[in-house]
Amino acid sequence: MEKAKSLIDIMNIYKPSPLTGVQMDFYQETASARDGSGYEFHEYLFRQICSSKDITRLLVVGHGGCGKSTELHMLYKKLSNLFTPTIIFNAANELSLSKFTFVDVLMMIIDKTMQYAKSNNLLINKYLLNALQKSLATKTIQRTWNINSDASVEGAVSVSATVPFIAGIMTKITTSLKMVSGFKEELRNEIEPKTNEIINALNAILDDIGERENKKIVIIIDGFEKCKHESVRKLFIDDADFLSGVDAHLVVSCPIAIYRSVDAAVLSRAFNSYAKIPMIKTHNQDGTNYFKGIDVIRKLIHKRADESFFDPGVVDKIILKTGGSLRDACYLLSNSAFEADMKGLKVIDMASLDFSIKKFDVDIFFRIRGALYPRVKKILDGDFKAVQDDELNELLYGEVVFEYNDDRWVDLHPLVRDYITKRPGLIDN
Repeated sequence: MEKAKSLIDIMNIYKPSPLTGVQMDFYQETASARDGSGYEFHEYLFRQICSSKDITRLLVVGHGGCGKSTELHMLYKKLSNLFTPTIIFNAANELSLSKFTFVDVLMMIIDKTMQYAKSNNLLINKYLLNALQKSLATKTIQRTWNINSDASVEGAVSVSATVPFIAGIMTKITTSLKMVSGFKEELRNEIEPKTNEIINALNAILDDIGERENKKIVIIIDGFEKCKHESVRKLFIDDADFLSGVDAHLVVSCPIAIYRSVDAAVLSRAFNSYAKIPMIKTHNQDGTNYFKGIDVIRKLIHKRADESFFDPGVVDKIILKTGGSLRDACYLLSNSAFEADMKGLKVIDMASLDFSIKKFDVDIFFRIRGALYPRVKKILDGDFKAVQDDELNELLYGEVVFEYNDDRWVDLHPLVRDYITKRPGLIDN
């Protein structure tokens, strides 16, 4: 994609989403401002996978909006360029936002695996396809098969077990799990007792793909930090063994609040290693600016739009008011461009930015439950200790508080700090 040529371009280029394959010219190296590494985060993950003689399962930990998704897409591109069979999907886009279980995730992995085989014209062994289809033969799925085949379930298993057929069925199933309320519980109850059988059948297909491609398949799952906390916690804590049963290289993003919880010790059973992507710090504990972090975010912004599109001070104010959250910085850039365009301007002025901040800061503040006001007040007053407790985990999950990595300390989102400071007594009671 080309750099922005108008405010409308800025609105679209800065949509808060990870870079895709066609946008990689916009990629900005950030490791030096994160933790001083000489290599980027995706390179670390890539080497972990390529150097492993066995299956490797990597837990990727980081704040929502820190740039984690872009790094995972860079990993996907790097693996694909070396013809490594790789699947990537975003859990928040594919799963129900209200509630999901490990069954939903399993169905999604099967769906994406079959879509990969279909897109790459892979001729999977028909006996393995039959075994998968038989393992999935429940009453609920039977209805879907019968609608899409003239045969019964038994007949469908013997005559319709092709990659395109199963791929089509799986897409219908995963769509229903996301959208159709009555279907969800019925299918989950039927699938759960058959989990081992289904995973064994899936693993046989994953191994077959690996042999055909001469490399073990890699499955990258992103976006869990945007899903409902209760479902995510249950997946990673109560059902962690399910993830360890999938016979593929796994790279799975995990919200920092789950990783920091007391129960997170069980994750070591399911994952060989964890990789934590640090926030890009924009200020120090004493409130002074951290210029290395500010500079690298400024470079990232100007890769997509020239300085001439911003009035003096606008870019630096966006950086300082978002505390290292690249997603929030992009949100303010996109919305400020919209406001400026609505006023007939050609550049983003400070008034348009301030108007966007005014709408955004209240939204972030109201992620805080009243019961957590005392904890927020302590951080506001200078208690930056990153301790392990449910209150801090909830604030981290809501991205009201950010954790920074030198000596592990936390601070309020700068917009939350400003919102409270401008309203004396707001959280005192």
